[in-house]
Amino acid sequence: MSLWFVPSLLLAACGPTQEPGEPGESPQVGESTQAVLYPPPVPSSGNIVDSTAFLGPVGLNDAVQTRFTTNPQYLSFNFRVAAGAQVRLEVTHLGSSMGLDTGLFIYGPRDANGSYGTTLRAQDDDAGYGALSKVNGLTLAQGGEYLAVVSTGTGAGKQFRLALGCLNGACAEPSLFTACDLDVATRIEVCDESVVEAQGVTPAQALPQCTDAQDAHDAYVSQCVLSSGAKPWCANGEAAFTSRMWPVCKDFYYRYYGAGPLPLTQLPLSSTLQATQATGHTRCKTGENWCDESLWTLNVPSVAGTPPVSLDVVAEGAFASIPALYAQEAPQFERLADLTYAQFTSRLDYFFPELAQALPGALGNGTEVPQVADFYADIPVAPGAKDYHHVYVVYFPVSHQTAVFWFIQHEI
Repeated sequence: MSLWFVPSLLLAACGPTQEPGEPGESPQVGESTQAVLYPPPVPSSGNIVDSTAFLGPVGLNDAVQTRFTTNPQYLSFNFRVAAGAQVRLEVTHLGSSMGLDTGLFIYGPRDANGSYGTTLRAQDDDAGYGALSKVNGLTLAQGGEYLAVVSTGTGAGKQFRLALGCLNGACAEPSLFTACDLDVATRIEVCDESVVEAQGVTPAQALPQCTDAQDAHDAYVSQCVLSSGAKPWCANGEAAFTSRMWPVCKDFYYRYYGAGPLPLTQLPLSSTLQATQATGHTRCKTGENWCDESLWTLNVPSVAGTPPVSLDVVAEGAFASIPALYAQEAPQFERLADLTYAQFTSRLDYFFPELAQALPGALGNGTEVPQVADFYADIPVAPGAKDYHHVYVVYFPVSHQTAVFWFIQHEI
């Protein structure tokens, strides 16, 4: 657990009010049959955080501790989860003052305008120890950022500890696993350097001795089995780390130490990308057989918090990771000048405009600038007729993901 003491924060309040849930949706309530204690008043802004003193984040499988300074008072904390997360929030006996009476309220997720709204997702008065509050087994179908509010009507001067636990091992956001954690990567580098020095082998030869199952376990323990400060991705457990992040770490160092091209892990196409590809494919096949296409999406192994892998390395890895591109019958592609994303979009404007529009939302973070490598080949297929092949490697360097689009235009 982490203990976080914060300065005094005062907030005046109205009497108890409660915002009803959305139509067809009831807030989940704790075990107590007593009336909920001091919900924060609904602000005119429509953003419940404006009726609270906001104190920052509480981590998954972690806790924060502070104290009330006035009566009544509403102190709030945000937390992030993946879609389908099942969580427990509790004002714990450990770390809370004797005789404290609290209320607990959950709102969100936060929308694109930064508002948590006023709809209660869960609430409780006395389901915890004594008069403390607990919401147990809350399933959050939508991923994103939520707000937990702890209130009191009589607790001025008393401290409390709010703990957030993940119950189903599916709370950490998927993006946390797309890159190797920097501290985990540092362990691999230190180990590799030690083996090189002790045994006189190359870094590539030393790598297997630093990336086996025991190394994975030790790396997880070093970041996650802590009294405080565990990484957010730890919430999903060791099996998730071993199967999702550890291979990313190994693949990055496979290329880093010169053992071969960067291995890219294929990702399933999202439903949005499948739909946009199908729309373009229909255009290609309408009337004459104008074109054909293939689309892949892949994760790019990298280390969080470090400069992104170069487009050259990503393109090399893409051609080494997709069998269709290196099969014996595949064309011999020539790399042309790199494109801006606007230039790439113009190339797809006639047959696949929806795909070009959808890729940043499907693979990017909304603000990063994609990089595009362009490969070309033309193949005679009949007297006076050729097939014109372009392979576009579209790389999102912050999100560590890439799309590979193979577009073939037929000369009729």
